Amino acid sequence: MDKTDKKRKLKIAFILPHFYPYVGGAEQLFYDMAKRLAASGHKVHVVAEQVGDEYRGKKEFDGIKVWYCPWKSLFGHPFPRRKDIERHIKWCDVVHTSIFTTAPVTSFLAKKYDKPSVMTVHEVRGSKWFWTDAWYKAAIYWSVEQFTCRQKFDVYHAVSDSTKRDFYRYIGRRNVKRVYNAIDIGKTPELLEKGSDFSLRDYFGIKDEFVFLYYGRPGRTKGVFVYENALKRLKDKDFFSDKKVRFCFILGKEPAAPRKELVDKIEKDGLGDIVTIRDSVGRAELSSCINDADCIVVPSLTEGFGFSALEACQSGTPLICSDGGSLPEVVYGKCVFFRNRDAADLAKVIEKALLHGEDAFAMIPEKDFSYDKMLGGIEKIYYDLMDKRERDK
Repeated sequence: MDKTDKKRKLKIAFILPHFYPYVGGAEQLFYDMAKRLAASGHKVHVVAEQVGDEYRGKKEFDGIKVWYCPWKSLFGHPFPRRKDIERHIKWCDVVHTSIFTTAPVTSFLAKKYDKPSVMTVHEVRGSKWFWTDAWYKAAIYWSVEQFTCRQKFDVYHAVSDSTKRDFYRYIGRRNVKRVYNAIDIGKTPELLEKGSDFSLRDYFGIKDEFVFLYYGRPGRTKGVFVYENALKRLKDKDFFSDKKVRFCFILGKEPAAPRKELVDKIEKDGLGDIVTIRDSVGRAELSSCINDADCIVVPSLTEGFGFSALEACQSGTPLICSDGGSLPEVVYGKCVFFRNRDAADLAKVIEKALLHGEDAFAMIPEKDFSYDKMLGGIEKIYYDLMDKRERDK
């Protein structure tokens, strides 16, 4: 493919565990990616697990053709059937998948039909699996990650330099290309307008308190237990006695076990007077909450990219976050870091934020995570693969 052919439109097959309207950062990433590729003139097929009874069979929206399939799942991870995806890989110019369960069959069929292949790697944890899980569970997760990431693909798309470094460290040297995710929840006018009638303070039943907000899954890698420990330390030294402050949590219902453990621990440690937990809200309402909060807390132990942190950055709300994973790489605006997994250091940072306000935060220059930049990076991966294919003929 010479330079004059660079604008040739491609047939792209996405083979994914989940897709829109399934809720999750990876699913939103691929929906945005597929929608924009289709809008640019590429033909896009998506094959993924069905979502409820409404999203099953063939659907078409936003220029994307989607096949929702009744795959069997284990612990929330669907296992695709070869017969559901084979014809799409035969049809396409480039096939694109992600970790975990869709990778092996996609790799096999891409090789069988000699198709250029890409796997998106959201995160590689390696030995970090053992930070939060029982050794036998961590060993299983580590094995699955190793098996998945060692499947043969032409390009491994990493969503951050941190993920790329972890891939090299735990998997080995492969053809890894970094293209950042894109995000704009904090600046989307239609989301802000839709959520304009939604009040964080009304939702949590508070008035003039200083609000720290955490939102997302209650998983252990999200650092919620480090955060709770930090609050207990401050409570034990009576730091909050003369402060009007509320620590608000918007928590997903899954995973259920650590959520219950967190709720029980907050009650046991006597934090109910300063901590309030509510269930997840829609994207528009979440955008409103992020803008209304006085400070966002992202205490993650590991992050392949860091959507939650960047949502705060785009809104302009001051951010407290760990220095784990990709977070120092991607965040900007008013921000202060604490040492990853260190509850005592997080307690000090919270204390400084309450005592000194915005003076406790550094100002990091803005960074570009636009959709145009992401789309350009992904298209370059595809076209480079097609160029190589032409040269090798």
